[in-house]
Amino acid sequence: MSPTQLTDISIRRLTWALGLGLVIGLSAFLAVGERTGSSWLRGDFPAFYAAAEIVWSGQGAALYDHALQREIENLHWPEFNGDFYAFAYPPFFALLISPLAALPPLTAKALSTALLFAAVVAAMLLMRPFAPFFRQQTSFALLYLLTLAPLEISLFGAQNTALSILFLALSEHGRRSGRHWMTGMGAALLLYKPQFGVPLFLYLLARGQRGELRAWGVTALALYLLGIPVLGAAWPFVWAEAATAFGGFNFAINDHNMITLAGLIYWLSEQLTGDGASGLAWAYVLSTLLLLTTAFLVRRDPRQLVLVPSLILLLSPQTLFYDLGIAVFFLMRQLRPNCSRDMALLAAIWLYCAVAFVLREPAAFPFFAPALIAILWAQAHRAANETMSSPTDARSTEARFGSRRSRGTR
Repeated sequence: MSPTQLTDISIRRLTWALGLGLVIGLSAFLAVGERTGSSWLRGDFPAFYAAAEIVWSGQGAALYDHALQREIENLHWPEFNGDFYAFAYPPFFALLISPLAALPPLTAKALSTALLFAAVVAAMLLMRPFAPFFRQQTSFALLYLLTLAPLEISLFGAQNTALSILFLALSEHGRRSGRHWMTGMGAALLLYKPQFGVPLFLYLLARGQRGELRAWGVTALALYLLGIPVLGAAWPFVWAEAATAFGGFNFAINDHNMITLAGLIYWLSEQLTGDGASGLAWAYVLSTLLLLTTAFLVRRDPRQLVLVPSLILLLSPQTLFYDLGIAVFFLMRQLRPNCSRDMALLAAIWLYCAVAFVLREPAAFPFFAPALIAILWAQAHRAANETMSSPTDARSTEARFGSRRSRGTR
């Protein structure tokens, strides 16, 4: 029995409702909202702006100096009152965003938000050839993503979920179209967030496609070289030390905001024993075993590649709730246009995320972790029911694009 279909008129009404809600919400904030410390006007941007200013002013050697980060952030955002947001990304990322420091903070944040919005649109365009939902319901999909609580907070709070979506989409577009260089490059660019980039490399390694691995190696080398002017040739060790220190602090204050297996186990250990760190060793062992197992399964059955973005979120050491937007984006590329069952699934996710966002701090409960597991289960269920001859299958699509390209490049 085929699923019930929604009419195009119904989809348009839903699209208008989402758009109207976004406009009303923004207008209400501008009229009566609390602006100090808000995601709309500040968010997490101070950490990135401080890193940009440190590199832009030639102080790259002090990139991870918390005292300097605190000084810069409190200079531009006095409401911090001595607090600050730490920056712990690799130095090449700080170098690439350093031109933002040439702009006033509010202007720089507005530009960052615009670029993140453009990244979501670009990711959708990359997925359109292989995702009927994005192709036929473009406006609805875009407004849905912009109003989904985790991704909305990320976009307006100047977090980088949209960049991760773009690089994952770039890699998947390359894989499905037979452009191995694009697959490897997209995967390597995700190293700006190593907790995502390293697991993705392992899945790439499991595929064993030499062209992809060569492109990954060249791009990764370029990123390494970009980090040298900031912190010298040994910067990976300097970054690892800073990231390790930040990770311990991040677990302590954000365990209920995490969606990773490690974060969930940390939270459970904290509730049961009062010492969240006591469960981390087991969490990392379990995550590593699951990573290796799923990499083996992906190698055996390419249909399981659709699970990789969500698996990366679950098995990385640390991932906060706003990155759930990545899982939802890549779930949408599996959905059927106008299917009432699929639209109901999206509605349930949207409503759950809205409620979870409101309750997460008062309850100090990791509401978003079960949501990721549920999305992963839904993706796995759909992948198991797909046949290898489906229109969006990677092999058939790769063959189609590959043959077209070979005729035009003699």
